[in-house]
Amino acid sequence: MTSKIITFLVITSLVSCTTGGPTVASLGAGSDAAYLNASRGRADAQISEQQARQYSRQRQQISEEMALEQQKRSNFFQTTGGVLDILNGARGLIR
Repeated sequence: MTSKIITFLVITSLVSCTTGGPTVASLGAGSDAAYLNASRGRADAQISEQQARQYSRQRQQISEEMALEQQKRSNFFQTTGGVLDILNGARGLIR
């Protein structure tokens, strides 16, 4: 049981090292929000229809990227769980 916990902690620490930091999606969403907040209420803050469409496309792309990142994380944890099960099975056979 202790080796399973240690293995899990090692794997999760490796994952946190590789997935830490801001993602492209979070940077894009943050910069858009900062721009909109900074320009709110100004006369020159009005955007054209083309800019509004572009902004909408960017938001859609960010949403899709965030969904893909979530799917990658989910797949990784499913794979990790499978590896841990295999390791525990091998350990049981060795005993």
